[in-house]
Amino acid sequence: MQRLQLDADEEITRKEYLKRKKKTARSLKKRSKITYFMFFLVTFLVVYILVQYCVYKRANNFKYTSDLDVEAQKVYNIFYVTEGYTYDPVYSLSSIHSDGFDEKSIYSNSGLSDISVEENYIYGLKQKGIYRLDRNTNEFENLVEKDVLKYVLSKNMIYYITLDNKLKSIDIDTKEIKDFDIDIAIQLLVDDNTVFVVKDEKIKKSIIAFDRNGDNKREITKDSNVSYAVLDDTKIYYVNKQDDNKIYMVNKDGTGEEKLDDIKSVSDKGDIKEVDGTKYMFLADGYLYYINVEDGNTLWRIKLDTKEKEKVISAAVEILQNIDTTIFYKIKNEMGVYLYNYDSNFMSLVTKRKVKEFYIDKYTNIEQKQTANVNK
Repeated sequence: MQRLQLDADEEITRKEYLKRKKKTARSLKKRSKITYFMFFLVTFLVVYILVQYCVYKRANNFKYTSDLDVEAQKVYNIFYVTEGYTYDPVYSLSSIHSDGFDEKSIYSNSGLSDISVEENYIYGLKQKGIYRLDRNTNEFENLVEKDVLKYVLSKNMIYYITLDNKLKSIDIDTKEIKDFDIDIAIQLLVDDNTVFVVKDEKIKKSIIAFDRNGDNKREITKDSNVSYAVLDDTKIYYVNKQDDNKIYMVNKDGTGEEKLDDIKSVSDKGDIKEVDGTKYMFLADGYLYYINVEDGNTLWRIKLDTKEKEKVISAAVEILQNIDTTIFYKIKNEMGVYLYNYDSNFMSLVTKRKVKEFYIDKYTNIEQKQTANVNK
């Protein structure tokens, strides 16, 4: 029982004593109610958070759902790079199926970044050189020893930009290296017949074209200041810094240089970090998909013939890659990789790991797993 504390020389009447005792009891009772209320509140919040977490996982991962959209969604193999928590980070290579299953480490501390995937090899940059990892033996092969900034893999050729912004190519089979007649190359786009190079001319950046062997040099853009670019069978689409980062287009022969529409996408901040614009834009089924910087970096698309525009993904997209009708993407300032099928509108979380970059493997055919519906 709580006792009143009196000083040794203090004298009080019985009435005062009882009054103080009642006051102390009321105070204790009030504190007791607050304690119980806080305990109940904390318990409720913990339970609520756990329930919402389970609901979120069920709604965002193949493992927790099974309906017609899930069963219709094709499963892909994804290679991804994670970055170590050190001043000089070490990159590790892993893979996961897009249904969230079969996650495994491919090569711990591989050092590979800027990866590209072929049927038998995984290519990437390591210690400023171009390496490839045999997918069957996990053995590394060095193709270009050093001084590589960016590269593009195309058939049996690798086209690459050096640290001093020279453009070169290497034949993967013969290991023959060829120099291209261009200074200050900063971006690359390659199709079956042509190598397109974004050249820094100090006052602007222009697109120059070569045949794949380095011959027949010609100018493609004349008036634009080119930032990130992508291409299709007939045209090149690019962000024009000369016109407030609006998206422009030009025919591959250099004709028809014009604005696509009054839409903006991601541009460089003075340094083009990516090898091309495919992490921010892509073309599919008559649409150009682009990260809309005027709408919080959400993903939009514009129909090329009618110029009709619509929002596709409401989240702030950081980087993306498309395959078939599925978009894989990272959300800005969040961990993990998501997928979104723009035909079925199906969306899912693939992995919640801290992924630096990823690459969809189109060569591995994965048998669709049948997942149990926990709601049944």
